[in-house]
Amino acid sequence: MNTSLGTTLFQRWTKLSMRQTLMLGAGLGIFLPALLLTYFQTTSRLETEVNQRVRVPMQLYSDVLSRGLAIAIWTVDKDVTTGLTDAVMRNPDVVSVTVRDEFQKVLVHKKSGLALQSTPLIERRSIVHEGLVIGYLELELTTARIQADIFRDIAKQALALVAQLAISFALIWLLFDWRMMRPLRALQADASRLARGELTQPLQWRHADELGTLAQGLDHMRTELSSLIAERDQKNDALTQELLVRRRTEAALSVSQAKFLAIFDGSPVAISVSQMGGAFTILDVNGAWERLFGRSREAILGTSGAHNGMWVSQEVRQEVLRTLEQKGVISRHQAWMQPGDGRPSILCEISGQVLAMAEQPMLILAYEDVTDNHQQALNILGLNATLERRVGERTQELSEALAQLTTAQSELVRKEKMSALGSLVAGVAHELNTPVGNSLTVASTLQEHVKAFTSDVEKGITRSRLNAFLTTVGEGSDILMHSLHRAAELVASFKQVAVDQASVNRRVFQLDAAVAEILLTLGPSIRKSQHAVHSVVPAGITMDSYPGPLAQILTNLIGNALLHAFDGRENGVVTLNVRRLNDAQVELTVCDNGSGIPDANLARVFDPFFTTKFGQGGSGLGLNIVYNLVTGMMGGELKVDSPPGQGACFTIRLPLVAPAAAPEVPLPTLLGSTLGR
Repeated sequence: MNTSLGTTLFQRWTKLSMRQTLMLGAGLGIFLPALLLTYFQTTSRLETEVNQRVRVPMQLYSDVLSRGLAIAIWTVDKDVTTGLTDAVMRNPDVVSVTVRDEFQKVLVHKKSGLALQSTPLIERRSIVHEGLVIGYLELELTTARIQADIFRDIAKQALALVAQLAISFALIWLLFDWRMMRPLRALQADASRLARGELTQPLQWRHADELGTLAQGLDHMRTELSSLIAERDQKNDALTQELLVRRRTEAALSVSQAKFLAIFDGSPVAISVSQMGGAFTILDVNGAWERLFGRSREAILGTSGAHNGMWVSQEVRQEVLRTLEQKGVISRHQAWMQPGDGRPSILCEISGQVLAMAEQPMLILAYEDVTDNHQQALNILGLNATLERRVGERTQELSEALAQLTTAQSELVRKEKMSALGSLVAGVAHELNTPVGNSLTVASTLQEHVKAFTSDVEKGITRSRLNAFLTTVGEGSDILMHSLHRAAELVASFKQVAVDQASVNRRVFQLDAAVAEILLTLGPSIRKSQHAVHSVVPAGITMDSYPGPLAQILTNLIGNALLHAFDGRENGVVTLNVRRLNDAQVELTVCDNGSGIPDANLARVFDPFFTTKFGQGGSGLGLNIVYNLVTGMMGGELKVDSPPGQGACFTIRLPLVAPAAAPEVPLPTLLGSTLGR
């Protein structure tokens, strides 16, 4: 039958005219190759479309999902898992996405509602995290939409080919090469270039016919592929960067955790970590905790303070836990705890805080053993119980010592007073000796002249003898009156000085006269010391102050210089200079050219009972009395300078008018009060 059919067709072919044969041949030559080309092109395109639109995205989706789902499954983040699968399901070629864990349990299953019209393509992947398989991915895509697109394109091409044969069959020879073969060759070259992955150069077409549409579709496919590949590369880069950042974060977290564990375990403070809530189960303790409570970490982990016997009083434990639940923090709460190695109970100060963690809040407690401190506090309370008795006894002892010191001070002041009185009496006796002796000599001489004149009167006297007697009596009377006047002046001066030194009467006086009287009383002591005292006191300086304390001040300073400044030296000089600073102040300086005061003693010269001549005439009170009188009653300032090898110099600055009136009291009483300061 096939042979007869072929024979029939051959016979008909041989009967056709040349035009018909040419046209038929041209038509067959155009139609059949076009048909075959369309078939192969469609097959190639179908394969390309399937690869590019199904297999390549399927591989891309599988890569992206397997990497993204690895982190999500590892962190048990179902929201991220669902988000990733939903993003993939937006592709209409995706039929279903199934995610299973390592036990083949379905975690996520997404399926489109479209009916399958072709054999689906299935991709299965293992989900791996840090070398471990933690799940499985099954991705199912269909080629039905691509096949429908291809079939529509084939129909369009077929219709275009039939229309072309019907309309322009006469120009088939010219148009065949110009409109068919050349575009096909260009498309073939472009398709080959696209097949090789060269997507940068765009496709070129001259006419907007079927081949132009095909070329435009291929170029659009090229653009889409280029965008998809670029997007894939960008996502891959982003995923790579994210993975690097995540790895760095995990590494930093691992280092931080290692440091925390090292600090936690190496801390000298006993620390425990427990769950917040429920039974408050102990999760971890450090080495200091084990040493403090004598319990091993393995034995205590997983236990609760309600049952492990650590707390001596469960009421105290409940109080601590209530405070933590209400305030979230506790500080230095004392509780008795029971060690586990047979030791007696210990008193601990407990401090802690509740930390908000991602999964569950944690309770951190620190324990400090204060048993010894507690015992010391008890001992202190015991000592305080007898403190009042001991204070009373000590007060009695101090009172007795103070009374003895007061007696000693009074005795020293009395001795100072007697010493000053003795010096004053000696000075008075010495100064009065000359005028009184002169008066006695003149009186005895006059007595003898009177006796001789009486004898002459009985015998009879001449006028010349009378004149001689009268001359002698007149001269003797003049000498006697001068000596007695001198004695009276001395007695008046000594009386004024004695009155000033015996009391603190405030009065107005001339400073130069007061200084002269003071130096006059010191004259015998000065001459006896074989040293000299020079004074420069301007006249006209009037003071409303206390001459008695001033005399005591100058007497002590000059006496101190004569006693201490010139050891082993003769002809020393003490200089008293006075100058008026302004309308309200006067300055007195008492300087010597002696050996000076050592630096070690300079800061102590005004201290009571400090002397370098103790037992040799020094009581240690002279300069202390001076300091108290100057800065107290006189309202002035006192300082001392002693450059090495240049002697000592005491500078006193006093107000011309004393700051306040004082009651008239004996000077020894005042000195006794200053010593008690």
